[in-house]
Amino acid sequence: MARLRTTVPTEVAADVLFSCDSTCCVCEGRGKTVQIHHLDSNPSNHRIANLAVLCLECHNQTQIRGGFGRKLSKELIIKHRDEWILRVKNRRQEADRIIVEYTVGRHIRTPAMADKESQGAEDTPRAEALEYINSLPGLRAELLASMQPEWDTGVTLRMVQASSGYIEALSGILCSLADFYPKGHFRDMDPDRFFADQIAARFEWHRLHAEPDGFGTGGTIVNIVSGILPS
Repeated sequence: MARLRTTVPTEVAADVLFSCDSTCCVCEGRGKTVQIHHLDSNPSNHRIANLAVLCLECHNQTQIRGGFGRKLSKELIIKHRDEWILRVKNRRQEADRIIVEYTVGRHIRTPAMADKESQGAEDTPRAEALEYINSLPGLRAELLASMQPEWDTGVTLRMVQASSGYIEALSGILCSLADFYPKGHFRDMDPDRFFADQIAARFEWHRLHAEPDGFGTGGTIVNIVSGILPS
């Protein structure tokens, strides 16, 4: 008897996609169209522990039956998912650390840093906003300098990881700037979710244009190009 397929609740889908950076947890190919896969094959079981983000190609591997193909098992997907979620989390924390060290080292206060001093305040002083904005060219230069050695290696994986780290840091800067805007300004979404969605959409757009003949037809350089253009 076929199980009834129901739509993954919006908030659950957002949590799952955000934790995986809207990226397939198996192949980790940024910019690919992804789906939310139900590990137990029950399309109405929307518990987060039962969900994983897969691209279309990897999702197809979960359907393989017989022949020489190797089915992508539930157990293997869980291992990939848990490791990828941890790596995404660590990358975001590292991006936050770089931003905080830079701003604190220069005595610059972002709205988040000043929050404890101004509980209940609706607006951050204009001077603080201008100070933070004026610091951004220096912060961007420092981020580029920290990533350049990895880009210079010519090793695809290291170059892609450096691009992801750089984009994550830029996203953190955008989230800091978002603190200067009224609450609910970003479609009533948390700024980190809003910018993560925008970045994921740009990755997909650039990848589709870089591989007009379909995913996998552009070689490994596509991973690098798709990572550079969104930034």
